Amino acid sequence: MSALKKAVDGLIYATVALGFVLLYETAGVVPGWLLASLFGGEFAYAAASLLVAKRYRWAYYVIFVLAIVVLAVSLPQPAHYAFAATGQVVPFLIFALGGAMQACLLVLIPVFLWRTRRRAP
Repeated sequence: MSALKKAVDGLIYATVALGFVLLYETAGVVPGWLLASLFGGEFAYAAASLLVAKRYRWAYYVIFVLAIVVLAVSLPQPAHYAFAATGQVVPFLIFALGGAMQACLLVLIPVFLWRTRRRAP
């Protein structure tokens, strides 16, 4: 297995693990509808990571789309940046680390897919 594949897969699995930490931290703090949507997103990410583990190439496209959705939903939220201003270290670290991991996936997945593409004879 190439180093690039290991890096991409490791980031995917780390994102799933961080998502479980996020669910634990937000349980009882956010409204039920928001917790349900977070759980749904985490379930989608975990299911896609299982498909990556089974070596389905198309699963990387799913992860790519999920990374875009995660960033599109979380980055515009001013409450996420307020964590830093109010000194809430753990929520801010979850937000910052999660955003950084999604950004890395948005760069590394296309590079990985391009390098491992099948060439026509």
